[in-house]
Amino acid sequence: MMKKSFLLPALFTAALCAAAPDLDRFFAVPDFRELPPETEILSEKVEDGVRTRSLTFRGADFNGKPTRVFAWYSCPEKPGKYPGVLQIHGAGLTTLDPNPRWAKQGFACLVIDWAGEGKKRKTPRTPPTSVFEEAGGMAARQDGEWHIFGTERDSIRNGVLFARRALEFLRNQPEVDSGRLLAVGSSAGAHLTLLLLGYEPELRAAVVKYGCGYIRDLPGYFGGYFGPLALSPKAEQDEWLGCFDPKQRIGRYKADVLLLSGTDDIFFWMPLVLKTYREMPGVKRLLIRPNDNHQLVGQAETISAAFFRAALTKPFEWPDAPAPVVKEEAEKLRFTVTPAAGPELKQVQLVYKTMPVPFEFRAESKVPWKLAPMVRDGAAWSAELPAVGSEDQLVAYALLEDVHGNSASTDTVEVPQWPRWRGLPGEERRPKLAAGNLLGTDGEFESKRGFNFVNRAAVELSGEYARTGKGACHVFDGDRNFIARGIPARGGRPFKLTGWFRSCEPQGSARLQINWSKQGKLLKFDLKTPKITGEYQQLTLEGVIPEGAENGLLIITSPGGGMYIDDLDYRIGE
Repeated sequence: MMKKSFLLPALFTAALCAAAPDLDRFFAVPDFRELPPETEILSEKVEDGVRTRSLTFRGADFNGKPTRVFAWYSCPEKPGKYPGVLQIHGAGLTTLDPNPRWAKQGFACLVIDWAGEGKKRKTPRTPPTSVFEEAGGMAARQDGEWHIFGTERDSIRNGVLFARRALEFLRNQPEVDSGRLLAVGSSAGAHLTLLLLGYEPELRAAVVKYGCGYIRDLPGYFGGYFGPLALSPKAEQDEWLGCFDPKQRIGRYKADVLLLSGTDDIFFWMPLVLKTYREMPGVKRLLIRPNDNHQLVGQAETISAAFFRAALTKPFEWPDAPAPVVKEEAEKLRFTVTPAAGPELKQVQLVYKTMPVPFEFRAESKVPWKLAPMVRDGAAWSAELPAVGSEDQLVAYALLEDVHGNSASTDTVEVPQWPRWRGLPGEERRPKLAAGNLLGTDGEFESKRGFNFVNRAAVELSGEYARTGKGACHVFDGDRNFIARGIPARGGRPFKLTGWFRSCEPQGSARLQINWSKQGKLLKFDLKTPKITGEYQQLTLEGVIPEGAENGLLIITSPGGGMYIDDLDYRIGE
């Protein structure tokens, strides 16, 4: 396995940034005539009319060495020509399972493993797996700083190469109709699918479940699945995004695409999903599920199969409508949606959320999205809501369902208009923030939520170490264990963080730090490392948030022998 190398030589980095990469070369793979697959069948069985094989075949060379793709291939036992589906899994794969459900619905399906052996995991994967040498995923931390591994040897690149060779495998199966190739990807696999669409114009349709492009384009929405990038130097980000942001080739898409996601997805954030949808050319549909946080990542075959059938049938029929039109009438808001011609609709619902700015769209929000039925009036559907308060923001969209059970969403509308939601310039709505604790009850540590607990940092619920209630946070053993949480920032305003700290030893030290950033770039940090004792004492970290800051990252560590924390409180003043 290749050793990690985090710091790119300055001249090499400059050369990479000076010219746009040749993406056709970067993601090129040989066909089976140039590089035969050398397929090896590992197992085979026939059950319920489906033939399923586990197998390996040659992938494209990666990092100068041969690779092997492990996959499951299922097809109907009955002779015939079937559409071919490539299924691309998400991150964190442990065991690759076959998916004969596709074959039972009349498709030939290849499920590939692009995760590899996972030698760097605490528990490496059990063979059989795909085999290739890789540096790791995106970026890693070394000596306290984050660095991107490098695009040439990034495992995401190999994932695209594997996917393209997998499509070549499907093209060469006698029972596959090579004119009807399809792809479905989930989470990290959805990101790969969006990349794949830019290089495989023969794909007829794709279902992208929880993925996005335009990764760094909307200020304030850079993070989630791409969080390691946001922590890395901008020059390295530029290189990575030049290769792996699907926006680079989105204008070349030829396939019909269903983009499925959730309002509260913590990995691929809703504004970026919407931006990706807006920029897609051709036939496309959007399905944003309310109050959904990655819930269908390993499911939705019924939705995907229905979309593929629609895409392979002419005329293509699937619900569709533009964003709702809003009109204010006597302290009420009237939303109207006029669906496009197509299948008969069973129902239309207005999905909306109203809350004070900063508007939250991820799962941490305590304000759920609500649904209101829309009433049909001729060709249009409408619903009414109360007018928005002077300090509130409303975001809404329509959810359509046809008589066949197929669903789609419209784009969103904001009341009042909110340019930041779309990544556009415009004056921010900045009402007065509540004077209360912006951490809510999370800082009481009565449960493990709200914070990222790294390594063995944990919540202790015996009550023996709590200041109030039964919960306290145990942080110990230096920088290898810490807790962190993203917090809101308002440039130019004072902030105050308070909390109660207790050393595990007679004396110790606490470390409180807030990193303030804009568009993923660190502006400054506030740091305090006071001495603490074996009795709870209150500590305070306060100052002024730097101008332009959009986000803060609160990090609490114990450089000494460990400590307990309870009753954290964070406030922003006027």
